[in-house]
Amino acid sequence: MNNSNNIKLWFGILFMVILIIPNAMMLSEDIDQKFPELSFETPEASIESFEDYYSNNFGTKPKLVDAYLNLKLNYLGDSPLPNKVLLGKDGWYFLGNNSRDLFDDSSGNHSFSISELEEIKNAVAFFRDTLKSKGIEFHIVVPPNKHRVYSEKLPYNLKQKPTRLQELNTYLKQKINFEILDLRDTLINNKDKEILYYKTNTHWNDLGAYIAYRKTLNSFKLNIPIDSLSNYNYELQPIDRSDITEMINLEFKEKAMFLKRKSESNIETVFRKRFKLHFKNPKGDKKMILYHDSFAYHWIKHFNESFAETVYLRGYKMNLKYILNQKPDVIVIEVVERNLGHILLQLKERSSNF
Repeated sequence: MNNSNNIKLWFGILFMVILIIPNAMMLSEDIDQKFPELSFETPEASIESFEDYYSNNFGTKPKLVDAYLNLKLNYLGDSPLPNKVLLGKDGWYFLGNNSRDLFDDSSGNHSFSISELEEIKNAVAFFRDTLKSKGIEFHIVVPPNKHRVYSEKLPYNLKQKPTRLQELNTYLKQKINFEILDLRDTLINNKDKEILYYKTNTHWNDLGAYIAYRKTLNSFKLNIPIDSLSNYNYELQPIDRSDITEMINLEFKEKAMFLKRKSESNIETVFRKRFKLHFKNPKGDKKMILYHDSFAYHWIKHFNESFAETVYLRGYKMNLKYILNQKPDVIVIEVVERNLGHILLQLKERSSNF
């Protein structure tokens, strides 16, 4: 009986220690998050604030999370958060299905409904026809999901079906004779020469972006000079961010080839802020406005050399009054494949004065 009581006592003590130590560690550590202000006048808000503070700063939580991620990744060879990150072959990492059902979208397991196809078709026809009436070219350009360019590096082999982009392109060609520029085949045809996407990042690298820039420029009806690759040196450098591996707390400094211009450029910066860039080039006579996401940042140095004037607007809020005041020759919407449906389905409502 005494032994039974002793065991219960020790279990009780151990249980209390397990409860106390993490909380004691939380109180003793330097914490960036400020302790919330609690008030009896707003009990629900106070409880919610405290729960948020406690869950974010619970003692040993970062160490336990890191230990779990390390065990799954380095010892079991598996992605610790497969819905967020897929661990591929040969050191390649891919976004998981948490990012707009990216894996399913890349393998063709998602489709547009007829009503969605009609909605996108009507919006695209509206913008194309409105801009055409003002003498402005209109293009939609899609950088492909990394999964579709480097499918052989994925951890799974799934039967490939037509993707939503392919489905949408077929529909637009048939209904309104409009084709979205899908850059996948262009990149696949060039990937044996050089790596075109980062292994630990979602984006294409400088070489992939250059190949896509050249293909995009050649799709315009305008006669625009191409910024030659011979104007650049290749330099192997660490990339700024490994945005995929950061999701699983993996510190990894990937090196990649960057294109560095051999001679100083004559490009003038007219305006530079985070979501708007405006440049002028003393050469050329054409102007482009590009609505874009993060993939287009690799394009800027090249398009600046091809056009007399370039405006880059992060996001997709198209304003006709602004466009007419700017008097561009071409409008381009660049949107990565995983966001294509989301952006195009909201294109009309995102825009104003059209």
